[in-house]
Amino acid sequence: MHFIYLDCFSGISGDMLIGALLDGGASLAFLQDGIDTLKLEVRLTAEKKVLQGISCTAFKVEAPNAPPLRHLTQIEELLQTSSLPEQIRNESLHVFYRLAEAEAQVHGIDVSRVHFHEIGAIDTIVDVVGTFLCLNDLGIEQVFASALPWAQGMLDMSHGRYPLPAPAVARLLQGYPCVFADAKMELVTPTGAALLTHLVKSHAAPASFTPLAIGYGAGTNLRDDKVPNLLRIIRAHADNGAGQRETIAVLETEVDDLNPEIFTHLYSLCLDHPDVLDIFTTPVFMKKNRPGTLITVLTTPNVAEEVCQLLMRETGTLGVRYRCQQRRVLKRCQETLSTPWGSVRIKTSQAENGTVHKKPEFEDCQTIARQNNLPLREVYDIIKNLLTDSIF
Repeated sequence: MHFIYLDCFSGISGDMLIGALLDGGASLAFLQDGIDTLKLEVRLTAEKKVLQGISCTAFKVEAPNAPPLRHLTQIEELLQTSSLPEQIRNESLHVFYRLAEAEAQVHGIDVSRVHFHEIGAIDTIVDVVGTFLCLNDLGIEQVFASALPWAQGMLDMSHGRYPLPAPAVARLLQGYPCVFADAKMELVTPTGAALLTHLVKSHAAPASFTPLAIGYGAGTNLRDDKVPNLLRIIRAHADNGAGQRETIAVLETEVDDLNPEIFTHLYSLCLDHPDVLDIFTTPVFMKKNRPGTLITVLTTPNVAEEVCQLLMRETGTLGVRYRCQQRRVLKRCQETLSTPWGSVRIKTSQAENGTVHKKPEFEDCQTIARQNNLPLREVYDIIKNLLTDSIF
């Protein structure tokens, strides 16, 4: 697995992230070509400089004309009408929606009414889309990161003077690990927070990896506490067979008075959520010796609070416990096998000793059995024989 680790010792912003990715090997020409498909008429520059003795890259966006203040719908149209790959368009839109939702929550308005500088500025559009272009250029499969600094002090904005982090940033960082920092300046911008909390699904890098390149992206302002205002990335490859450690959130609650039909609905809501890893129930005896059900949900840490609210809303429980735990998972992927009945998805995993295990997806086998009036076990046997003879 080819991944990057974001060492956010001085926070993160969109331009710092792209600067670090370019410093770590991404192509400026590839980035410019991709941004040109948006027809924004901008020129991108990457200046090598030395900041407090460390060689780094400062990324800048030059626009000849004053950029318009765009609404979210206009940015969506800008992306959808471009020739960017579908995945990059979708990933970028998701980040813009996160930005808009955070601003809407801060101001107490509907997302459709959000109209603000951060999301409409050309450099923000370039930072968001450009990040996914650089990750694509580098062939990055996963992103990990350190905790973020929670700065002190105040920040002057268009509405007045506000405490740091900015209100929208504070919203975006809900559920993400942070540490207090003495710096009296903005260290995490709304764009940086939205990008990082979207990209990072786990905070624990693989147990064993080989660093391939180190990159530093320069921030705009200088810190007065002697800490260089830089974002460091480590581009690396996970060593085969080492297994991967990652942090997950474990959420639990017990109920003894829930309509059984609600469980089916709850399972559907959780499994449809992109950051819920699993949900299961266990029969238990509660206080007063009442039989009940323990509901356990596994999620990525950044959505723990959101899923807690979902559990309380749907079950009526008075509280939810949650904790972060480490888990170790094998290298795995999904492949496709051609069969007499069409394509079947195959789950493939690799053990630490290099042994590869392949197993067909139950839903695909069940569909074949039903459509062809065959015993499910017979379908499994035929596909397993095909797996033995096939080479992916």
